[in-house]
Amino acid sequence: MGTGTGLAKLLVFGAAVCLVVTIAPTAGQADGAKHIRGANADRLFRDLWGDDRLVDPVSEHGQRARGIYFNGPMQRRLGAKGIIRTVKNANLDAVVLDLKDGQGRVMWDSKLAVLQPQKKLFVDLPKLIAQLKKAGIYTIGRMVCFTDPQLPRNHPERAVMDGRKRYKGKIWASWGKRNPWLDPYNISNHDLLVKMAREAQETGLDELQLDYIRFPVDDSTRFAIFPAQVETPRREVLLGLLKRIDEAITIPLGVDVFGLTAFRKGDPAGLGQSLEDWARHVEVFSPMLYVNGMTQWVSSSGQGRAGRLINAAIKNLRRRLGHGPVLRPFMQAFPQGADYYNGEFIAEQIRGARNGGADGFLFWHPASNYSTVKAGMLGPGRRLSPFPIDERFQWRRQSWGDRMSSTKRAAYYSRTPKRAYVR
Repeated sequence: MGTGTGLAKLLVFGAAVCLVVTIAPTAGQADGAKHIRGANADRLFRDLWGDDRLVDPVSEHGQRARGIYFNGPMQRRLGAKGIIRTVKNANLDAVVLDLKDGQGRVMWDSKLAVLQPQKKLFVDLPKLIAQLKKAGIYTIGRMVCFTDPQLPRNHPERAVMDGRKRYKGKIWASWGKRNPWLDPYNISNHDLLVKMAREAQETGLDELQLDYIRFPVDDSTRFAIFPAQVETPRREVLLGLLKRIDEAITIPLGVDVFGLTAFRKGDPAGLGQSLEDWARHVEVFSPMLYVNGMTQWVSSSGQGRAGRLINAAIKNLRRRLGHGPVLRPFMQAFPQGADYYNGEFIAEQIRGARNGGADGFLFWHPASNYSTVKAGMLGPGRRLSPFPIDERFQWRRQSWGDRMSSTKRAAYYSRTPKRAYVR
């Protein structure tokens, strides 16, 4: 359903609405990177997200998916058999696989020249995905977008730059991990992410999940310069990117979002994440609701704190976004910041998600160690999932069908008959 992703096609689109776009190459530019500047760029961003009827329905399995995340090294260590065993033994049915991770490692056989230095093929990803799907496991591919320790250093013309005099000409890096960032205003970075999404779909995934699709917001951003910055609000810049990705792929699109976006309407922090706007292009939202990083949102301590956080966040998001989007929170599967850490901690979070109105859930452990998740799923959490989503399922079936062409609608309804949801 794509309309083209390269800059040339964007300019054709702009010409069709009588725009004049000025392209100003920067010194030392490489890889064809271009900056679109000024008021014309603002107009271009806005025109990218006009009304549309794009929809890529999430399957029944995907709507109620219960899964865990596997990083690249763990994919290699476990292989398909080990991943399948880990998932099934924990009474789960979905996985999140790294495609491009926070270290900048690209884990599929990308043909994009700019990504070649970052390729790290831990496994034959299409083969792994095919084996997982054959075993009845829903496959989600995670692609980290704007934070990248490698690409901005290799191509500073794409990067957020440091504005301090003593660092003139140097790329900016966030405090803490000292990660550089790609400039989210830069159209060339948008072009690249669209091409990456197309390649990712070709691996056979059920769903593409975008992470770090936001602007950097830590304290050090006061020193950051965005070379391609325009007056367009950040939320509209990222919405334009999401529309292009939505046009480029035919599988459901999911996003990981800051947990705080569940409690803050609009975009007061400048992340560029405005979920009400994004819902026209995003089928699945995964707020990262880790009590470890959100202590300020739950004042008391002790048992029940994590569950209350998740319950409140999901209820708030469901109230704001309605039945349409699938809400599948990322929840905490590591002990740091938890008041206690055992199977009941896992069950507490599942309970909070279920009672809040989530459709499914995911668990995150950075090293992909899920022994405690298994204890929770087979112990106190064993009767808590899958979640009852009958009403939302039927509402989506009708809503998604209404947005399709007649041909696509007929095919979708034939695969998804009108009936009560089977738990």
